[in-house]
Amino acid sequence: MERDDLLQNVIRQEAQDRHDAHKDHASSRPLSDNYELIGLLGEVEFGKLSGQMVDLERRLDGDKGIDFVVPLNFSVDVKTARKAYHLIHEAGKNFADIYVLAQYDDETKTTELLGWEWGAVLARAPVKDFGYGIKNHYIPADKLKPMSDLMRRMSRYGQFSPVK
Repeated sequence: MERDDLLQNVIRQEAQDRHDAHKDHASSRPLSDNYELIGLLGEVEFGKLSGQMVDLERRLDGDKGIDFVVPLNFSVDVKTARKAYHLIHEAGKNFADIYVLAQYDDETKTTELLGWEWGAVLARAPVKDFGYGIKNHYIPADKLKPMSDLMRRMSRYGQFSPVK
């Protein structure tokens, strides 16, 4: 088995395990097919760029919106969607320090990190229901800061080695 195939199998199994662990929880928001897999692929992409390991610890109550902790102890939540028009975060929920928006393409099976924003900025953003009965703070994808800015900030303040 090739290295990439093995990695894909591990990612798929982790996504299924996350789905199974949270399927009956009130905080679970399965808004699309394979939502756990799509979210995990965004986390993997951020991990590759930042040199951080994806958190695979099983938490029955979820990760509290924290996917990574980067230099200077900032929490990062990666939001991944197939149609990533907006960076969104559910109103009334705790905020991470930094949010990253990623987009997954089913056709090419690739994930792209589109941009980022401070959690405090997202917390002040307008609120909208995008049709699922859940009100979210949102920022359009084209208004986000470039990923190169976040990587520059991270490399300035700590151990940082992107995975090549």
